[in-house]
Amino acid sequence: MDKQAILDSLDLVAERSPDPAPQVYARLFARHPEMEALFVRDVTGDVRGQMLAQAVEVLLDYLGPRAFAVNLLRTEVHNHDNMGVPGETFPAFYRAMAEAFEAIGGRDWTPAMTAAWQEVAEAFGEIIAAEARTV
Repeated sequence: MDKQAILDSLDLVAERSPDPAPQVYARLFARHPEMEALFVRDVTGDVRGQMLAQAVEVLLDYLGPRAFAVNLLRTEVHNHDNMGVPGETFPAFYRAMAEAFEAIGGRDWTPAMTAAWQEVAEAFGEIIAAEARTV
């Protein structure tokens, strides 16, 4: 996984968008409309923003020391399962992040960034699938 491509993509997004959450969730809800109903009480978008921030923290930890990322993903599979959110939503969320970030990055987005984000979604999908079998 090209760690630097991920970091560069996050820098690019940070430079161009003070709050990418609306774009990320618009893409997620377009592909998984059933998810939008789970956020009906989040009228300010604060919950979505917090969840996106946590997703970035998990990603950064996964790329670095891996002090908590894998365990947090495993825990969240169970937490979200209790709310009726299937485990496969996690990699879908990271794909929505990548697509939104690519749109924000525009012509400065690189193929290496796309490939690295695809690897993230696949790696997280494998972690989630392994844990989901225990649910």
